[in-house]
Amino acid sequence: MGLALVIVLVLGAHAAAHDAERTQVVLTFARDGTFVLDVSNDPNWLKLRMEPFKNNFIDRVVLFVDGHEVRPTSAELIAGETVATYRLRGRMPLDAHTLRWYYGLVVDPYPMTIRRADGRLQVEEIAGDAWSGTIDLSGQFQQPRIIDRVMPMVIVGLLLVPLVVRLAAGRFGLRRSYVVSAFRRTSRSPAKAGHYVLVRLKMKMRGWSNSRNENSDVSSLIS
Repeated sequence: MGLALVIVLVLGAHAAAHDAERTQVVLTFARDGTFVLDVSNDPNWLKLRMEPFKNNFIDRVVLFVDGHEVRPTSAELIAGETVATYRLRGRMPLDAHTLRWYYGLVVDPYPMTIRRADGRLQVEEIAGDAWSGTIDLSGQFQQPRIIDRVMPMVIVGLLLVPLVVRLAAGRFGLRRSYVVSAFRRTSRSPAKAGHYVLVRLKMKMRGWSNSRNENSDVSSLIS
């Protein structure tokens, strides 16, 4: 009877220790190959498990991609009362095909959710202290297009044109009516209006601002 009681107590403590892990892993990919890896556990359990490793969490996980390890470039601990999460960031090769995953702190099975860049969702059940199966990464990454990188700069430039024009007009004493006229004459195009006002500034600096044929002079300069 005594031996049976000891066995029950040991098994119960062992199960409770495993339940305390409360492991969840979410791996999210972006089109350019960047990823965010969230590894969550019970905060008290995680604190105790990490003490021997001096909070070096990156070395507790392995991302094995096409036969080579891809190490995260940063790790951030997000504390919480019921769950603590290590958020890791990094980048996959654009031609990556397969991934195998390992988390070295845990013993119990846990779910791993993969959110692909193409919108597909995959859930793997990892057998605790074990490698995952082969996870397909192919077909979701692509090189950023030139237009995607240039377009934000173009938009910012167009938004700044009216401000630059107003500052220049004030600096050189150009009347506000010139600026308004510029937008009207150029169908409210910021780039064309900016060019129109700059031409008028040139005329003013050259002493042409009192010309009766000012409009025709501007037209000839623009053309």
